[in-house]
Amino acid sequence: MSIITLKSGQRMHDFVALAKGLIEPEDLRNGGGLKPQEAAKLITMLFADPFLKKVTTIRMRRLTRDVDVMDIARRQLVRVPQGQEPDNGDLTGANEFGCKLVALDAQLFASLTLDFLRENKDNPNLQKEVEAGFNTRLGNDIVDLGFNGVADDGTGADRAARFIRLNKGWLQIMRDAANTPKVGIDPATNGWVFSLKAIMEASDDRVRATSSFIMNEADADAYGEEINAPVTGHEVQSGSPARRFRGKNIETHPMMPQGAVAFTPLKNLVYGLHTDIRRDRSYHQRKRALEYTFDMAFDFEVAVKQFAVLGE
Repeated sequence: MSIITLKSGQRMHDFVALAKGLIEPEDLRNGGGLKPQEAAKLITMLFADPFLKKVTTIRMRRLTRDVDVMDIARRQLVRVPQGQEPDNGDLTGANEFGCKLVALDAQLFASLTLDFLRENKDNPNLQKEVEAGFNTRLGNDIVDLGFNGVADDGTGADRAARFIRLNKGWLQIMRDAANTPKVGIDPATNGWVFSLKAIMEASDDRVRATSSFIMNEADADAYGEEINAPVTGHEVQSGSPARRFRGKNIETHPMMPQGAVAFTPLKNLVYGLHTDIRRDRSYHQRKRALEYTFDMAFDFEVAVKQFAVLGE
């Protein structure tokens, strides 16, 4: 028969959590940052979002970073006579084909109550499931901000208002950029075909062939119904919806606000995440809860503002 000796300040219910491996003995005091391999694993998971896989994702070792996205522009080849240096017209301008990421911090606070730990004490995968859930929440919130963030001051009357002001997202960056074409659209009156045509025609010729439409899924479905309206039948209504317009892909995402359409090469959208991620865990005895604090810093950018079109 083994005897458990409690250290000063500890309680038996601490060991309920310890038994499941959710916390280690050192976690009964303040925790620490993620180990490099743990941080790399989390960053890889956050970058695994189906949409983020298609944009430019950058692991930042500093809070600021200059970004050049050269592969989205074409016709960059020049010929300079031997013996002469290229002039400014021959150089690919950094101001035109680059941006600067400035990572801003954000936190996620979560707690697991003692009752929750007791109820799940027989689940051998509890730790993996809990932390996978937190990681999924982080990833979903980051993508949400990428589409819906409107400012970077973190102020607001309530949680929802403060959330969308944690960081400017891609659409707000397009709204603020003087050289990003903006197109007013009214699909309810003019239809989606007319609206998408107007957006595409406003795009830069250099990237039109490689650009994609980015839409809310409901808007994309409405476009599909519009072009299929002359055709009736079960197969049309139950089959896969149309996800192309004049040969250009339509990328959909539920976080994309309805009524807004972006047209740009997907690699023109940039998401940077600082590699120093903290995940602190501490068991609070008076609250009888295991408290998690995630702290990370990230930013969004549009590499070449004139290579994007925003329709709203």
